Amino acid sequence: MPPEADALQFPDDLPEQIQAAVGESNPVSARRGAGGMLVQEFAPLDAWPLQALIVDPEPTTSTPIASPVDAEIQRLRWIGATLPVPQVVCSAELDDSRSVAVLKYPVGTPASAPENRVDPVHSVTKAARALRMVHRTDPDDIADRGFDNRLDALLPLIEQRVTTGSFDASTLSGPYQRHTPVRLVEMLHEGRPEELHGAFGHGSFGLHAVLLDNPEEPGGEVTGITDWSRAGTADPYLDLAAGARSVASVFGAELLPIFFDSYGLAHPDPLRLDYYGLLIEFL
Repeated sequence: MPPEADALQFPDDLPEQIQAAVGESNPVSARRGAGGMLVQEFAPLDAWPLQALIVDPEPTTSTPIASPVDAEIQRLRWIGATLPVPQVVCSAELDDSRSVAVLKYPVGTPASAPENRVDPVHSVTKAARALRMVHRTDPDDIADRGFDNRLDALLPLIEQRVTTGSFDASTLSGPYQRHTPVRLVEMLHEGRPEELHGAFGHGSFGLHAVLLDNPEEPGGEVTGITDWSRAGTADPYLDLAAGARSVASVFGAELLPIFFDSYGLAHPDPLRLDYYGLLIEFL
């Protein structure tokens, strides 16, 4: 594994079925996913496309937390017939009760990958259209699934993380570091907007989650969307704010108009973007 994988402390004693699924492979990247989930992406030596090993984070407090790996698996099995998403190859439980799984990605590489930066406008345009496709999806049983990212559901969870000490204030972006997490939560309550209609949302959208095939060619298209552990009903601006942050970070703020235009939003609401930009600091 690359150095960043060691820093993230991936477990060495993986269950046999997980080791067999990983097989002989070359590591590609290691990162934190939604909910602190450990994500190790790798390329099998005898196959394509990419696969991913996902592992629950080690608990930082005595307060039990929901498994992001289990959440990912539940959502992938539910929406797999509707959208191009990874397949669950296998899953298991570690000795410390954390969940672990191996996913098989659709063909393609993330829009944030170096090879997809040859034509930034093309990659941003495709990512925005992928998000619009997600928001136009209307799973008929979403209400029965309990996958809820509306403010009535999110704000109590954020408050709990802050009051129990499980939120790491060092992860806050620069503009927010002059405030305490408690004060930022107060600001979320004070500035709470009236939510727009609840769309089916990705929950942790970004260029990293959009897979592109041959993006440097005119026919290059979106082939898949990854990282679904937070998917659920939400104000579309939750994803729009996350997507805008990702585009600005990878390609620069000058491409934000292209992102919003390609999504179909000629005049994005700056107050909503600011509000949800603050909220995603805690997700």
